[in-house]
Amino acid sequence: MILSNQYIEYNSRQIDLLKLVLAVLVVGVHTLSSVDFIGRPILRLGVPIFFIISSYLFFIKQNSCTTAEKRKQSLIKYVKRILKLYLFWFVVLLPITVYYNKWHVNLSVDTFVVIVQNFFFNQTFLGSWYLMALILGISIVWALGEKRVNDVWIVIIGILLYLLCCMSSNYNSLVAKVPLLNHALKSYEMVFTIPHNSLPAGILFIAIGKILAQHSFYVSNKILFISTIVLFFILYCEHLWIRSNCMVTSDDCYLMLPPLCMSLFMLVGQNTKLKLNSDIKPLRACSTIIYCSHISIAFCLYGVLRNYVEYDTTAYQILSFFMTLALSSLLAYFVLKLEKHKHFRLLCYSH
Repeated sequence: MILSNQYIEYNSRQIDLLKLVLAVLVVGVHTLSSVDFIGRPILRLGVPIFFIISSYLFFIKQNSCTTAEKRKQSLIKYVKRILKLYLFWFVVLLPITVYYNKWHVNLSVDTFVVIVQNFFFNQTFLGSWYLMALILGISIVWALGEKRVNDVWIVIIGILLYLLCCMSSNYNSLVAKVPLLNHALKSYEMVFTIPHNSLPAGILFIAIGKILAQHSFYVSNKILFISTIVLFFILYCEHLWIRSNCMVTSDDCYLMLPPLCMSLFMLVGQNTKLKLNSDIKPLRACSTIIYCSHISIAFCLYGVLRNYVEYDTTAYQILSFFMTLALSSLLAYFVLKLEKHKHFRLLCYSH
């Protein structure tokens, strides 16, 4: 690491382009779903870097707030914006969500309690856990920062929570052999939900985004490039070891994802050699729309494609990936076109 007296602010255009690539990776996570697929570790980069980007952009704005009250108002504004995004897609996707979760089967107080619990700790519409984890995670990390908690302690908390996520996903079969750890994990899941698809999965990456936004340090592109390649190699070594030694039912969290995601984000963000002259800001909106809609689209496609292609085959997964990506991209295109008309202004809340 090379320390720099000059503050480093990452290129927002390159970040917007990166977000679109990440959205494609996340589509792959939910369609190319075989855990034996050699590209799974790469696909798993999507959500963690989304957390880093969102945190980085939020805390960059915090840097310009000169008082505690302004920082608080900035947080409130951010939370409201994400909540509007959440509620928009919750309403739009409600029929699919109700059918998928079978809420219509037993309409009762218990069902309502489950919906409220899912809203805060799990997911309502498919993929919505990320949005709530982002709201809660940003708020928690912000509050710790306002209380002058050292970033080192925030990172330590994030690491501990991320280890919990690893234990509930890739390393779950090993944890099952340790009764005390297994009991603690199951107790957590009973009270809240699975850690790797909820708040604990985001804290470490949000802390990384905060540190990159609020501290002045620079790492040369050469070092970042080499470290990224090395970390990719180690990630795949971890992937192969897990496949050989663990019974994997969910592969959300790898131990090597945090350092790799940080290195990759820094490499892309500070690379000033990449010139983007055209306005690519719509890509930011496009990536959000693709993320929020794609799993529901994939679920609907499953209902159609299973009649023609055998599920869990390579042919099905490839077809599902390209069709889901195409339909969610087409949806984003029409949303961005229609929101310019006065009768469709509400569509701006979709991103």
